[in-house]
Amino acid sequence: MLRQRWMVWLWLGLVALFGITVPALAQNSADCPALVELALSQVGNNCGNLGRNTACYGYNRVDATFVADFGPEYFSRPADQSPLENFQTIRTAPLDMGLDQWGVAVLNVQANVPETLPGQAVTFLLFGDSEIENAADPSASVGARIAVITQVGTTLFSGPGTNTNAISAAGPGTVFDASTRSADGQWIQVQLVSGAAWLERSAVNDTPMIDTLPVTGQNGVVQSPMQAFYLRNTPGQDLACGQTLSMLAIQSPQNIEVDLTVNGAHIRLGSLVALQVVNDDTLKLTTLEGNAEIEPDTPNAIQVPAGMTATRCLESPANLGNDGVSNDRVIGAACGWESRPATPEEIAALQAIPTALDKLGLTQEDTPPSTVANECPVGSTIVHTVSRGENLYRIGLRYRTGMGAIMAANGLTNPNLLYTGQQLTIPCGVDTGLPSVAPIIPTPLPGVVVQPPNSSTQCGGFRATSPLDGLSYGSETFYWDPAPGAAGYVVNVYNYDEAGGAQVGTFFANAGATSLTADLSIESIGYGFAFGWEVVALINDQVACSSGPFRVPRQAEPAPPQQPVTFSASWACGPSVGQLTVDYANIPSSQTSVTITFTDSMAGSGQGATYALPPYSGSKIFNGVFTVSAGSVTVFPSGATVNLPGSMGC
Repeated sequence: MLRQRWMVWLWLGLVALFGITVPALAQNSADCPALVELALSQVGNNCGNLGRNTACYGYNRVDATFVADFGPEYFSRPADQSPLENFQTIRTAPLDMGLDQWGVAVLNVQANVPETLPGQAVTFLLFGDSEIENAADPSASVGARIAVITQVGTTLFSGPGTNTNAISAAGPGTVFDASTRSADGQWIQVQLVSGAAWLERSAVNDTPMIDTLPVTGQNGVVQSPMQAFYLRNTPGQDLACGQTLSMLAIQSPQNIEVDLTVNGAHIRLGSLVALQVVNDDTLKLTTLEGNAEIEPDTPNAIQVPAGMTATRCLESPANLGNDGVSNDRVIGAACGWESRPATPEEIAALQAIPTALDKLGLTQEDTPPSTVANECPVGSTIVHTVSRGENLYRIGLRYRTGMGAIMAANGLTNPNLLYTGQQLTIPCGVDTGLPSVAPIIPTPLPGVVVQPPNSSTQCGGFRATSPLDGLSYGSETFYWDPAPGAAGYVVNVYNYDEAGGAQVGTFFANAGATSLTADLSIESIGYGFAFGWEVVALINDQVACSSGPFRVPRQAEPAPPQQPVTFSASWACGPSVGQLTVDYANIPSSQTSVTITFTDSMAGSGQGATYALPPYSGSKIFNGVFTVSAGSVTVFPSGATVNLPGSMGC
């Protein structure tokens, strides 16, 4: 799906060009931009590479309630992560300049994204004075399975309908385990090795046992945690800072539509949207990119494309969610959806959303424009201005011109050294056809058979499959579906932070391979968090098929292993009668306190005291003891302990 980011920047451009007053952007405090920038940068550092169905504590302060008691330290600090199934509610704090506080949380929600697309998930960004409460039934489960056999060849889909993603196919006589049926009974969910899929009931043997399968979740789909939720927030902004709008931003995976239930409303997203509860009684949806559809598959379906806003009133609060509190509002029965163009002020006030996605490395690059007739006629020359994140391969693909021809026309010796705003002369139609990548692809590994391009290379099923939401630090394995007829594959890695989108790594695999493992450490591809990767199928050093780059974050370098805390301690009677002296020495400077405990036969166990550090070597004298035993010295926060041997009377 072509992302419609142009609409957002058009509004922002109108604001700048015509001097439109945007109260939401007023800045009365010099500290505000610094705080927002710090918060969003920390979110990028803390929450990169989230797994599916996981929440991350992005920036102070985030409060939560849980389905069980996990202890006082659970999900209490920035960078803490936890499975979504453990949460009842997640709440982010409003701006507080005095405390340097602005709550941001990041959620990775599977929703109805197929299991066959590893790495794909829906991103939730919760900002400011906002709260979401899980409404998916935590007790929903798949019942007993039955065996079904396909009677004809059939297609398997990601959901119960042909309007969902086709993910596989099965021939007649294939046996599946069926676990769920759709509400109308015409679709059944079956289990593949790679996950769940849906096929039409008419394609399998007709057995009444199908009618005994459970129907769970919206449209017969078992909802994942937070696929259904209630939103509460205070959309007002602190007068000292215009960038702190309270909201929930949701970004679906590129080219995939997902279904969510928000305050009882069924919303289908193939886009980037912002959700707010206005004046505590109105649900508001603003689409920034792509398209949103409200109440899809019904006569009342409403399209909300980029640049549009839709609102609907909410009912009085009731106890509908999982936290047991009467604070949940659903869309009103006595009112309908109203849509209109979003104002420049509304769009501009949502600027923290693309900034946060960029910090997380989750900005989705627009699909390169298709070749437009007369845009670059063969034999002519045009000037192209390099945009952020572009590389020479993508530019050549747009104009159907070889990269070598572009390098020669501009005197370039290194295809990686491009910069935003650079103007390139494009010789149109030179090396017409698929652009040559020879300048940036080294000699193939031994065993890669080089053949001339031919029509036998099939790109229809070729795609990257994993990882699509984040890269590991160090060893990472890339996966793809093959292109039959390809002579070999190349995985290209791009660094958007340190190298401005330039290619920093190239890794090869032989024909027939569907994966390769590469080193993504700093020594291999440089510093930073925002990276991208693509896989290309090769014929005769030319690109036969390309997945296109996926922009994803790379997790931070692991902290070096902590050295064990070592120190010494001893005890003795004295210096006077009735006194006990405990000596300790060489406690590391990373420790903040020392606790001395012992048992006194007269006073019982648990005697002693805690002292602040430094000094890291010293003596502590205790008075009034009689006979002591079971002594120990413990330092914090490491918890390292030295036991004091023996017992003595003092």
